[in-house]
Amino acid sequence: MNSEQLSSRLQSVSDFIIQYGPNPIRLADIGTDHAYLPSFLVQQDKIEFAIAGDVVKGPYESAVKEVQSQGLSKQISVRLGDGLEVIHSEDNINTISICGMGGTLIRNIIESGSAHLPKEHLLVLQPNIGEAGLREWLSENQYEIIDETVIIDGRHDYDVMVVEKGTTNIPLSYEEKLFGPANLAKQTDEFYLKWERDLAHRERIYEQIKQADQPNHEKLTELEQAITAIKEVLNRDAN
Repeated sequence: MNSEQLSSRLQSVSDFIIQYGPNPIRLADIGTDHAYLPSFLVQQDKIEFAIAGDVVKGPYESAVKEVQSQGLSKQISVRLGDGLEVIHSEDNINTISICGMGGTLIRNIIESGSAHLPKEHLLVLQPNIGEAGLREWLSENQYEIIDETVIIDGRHDYDVMVVEKGTTNIPLSYEEKLFGPANLAKQTDEFYLKWERDLAHRERIYEQIKQADQPNHEKLTELEQAITAIKEVLNRDAN
């Protein structure tokens, strides 16, 4: 992967940014991966300006080298800083991508950096884990998931979601938190593959806990609820 050929995961993020970003798109890529995403979008003439931000010095220096090597220093500002703190009001950022980290960390970045968010902004998020908890937090903080998809990359699967700030909380059902409201509506082949894998994983954990000398009954109940919901979505016998 490089700034000319993105991974399927980042390509999906890029596609969502292009599809839903306001015109002109001014992007902040938080936790940037060598600045590949903003570099690709600038080279494709899809965004006007980008911030490539990272809190760790090593990835920050890698992003600097990538931007410089591609001759994109005028269009991309690489910044070392914690989360959304790299965004300044004069940047006029309207789209923010946060990818390749856990859902809890993504939530914390948005929550702790809320003062740096423009009033109107689009979020494109790609959690590696904890997507259900992230959806729950978004729904309780006036964010609406307007689109999402499941990406399969080898043995890994990823959820990519597009989120807009609204004025009211939008409650989600248990199933919508677990699977994603837009994913439930689309139910792509990748969606089914992800949840077939997830079901097998949860069933293995359930049996291991059940056979323990002192089973964690609270965890068993949580797993039973999830397993039942997954089987229903996959149109399999839940009994």
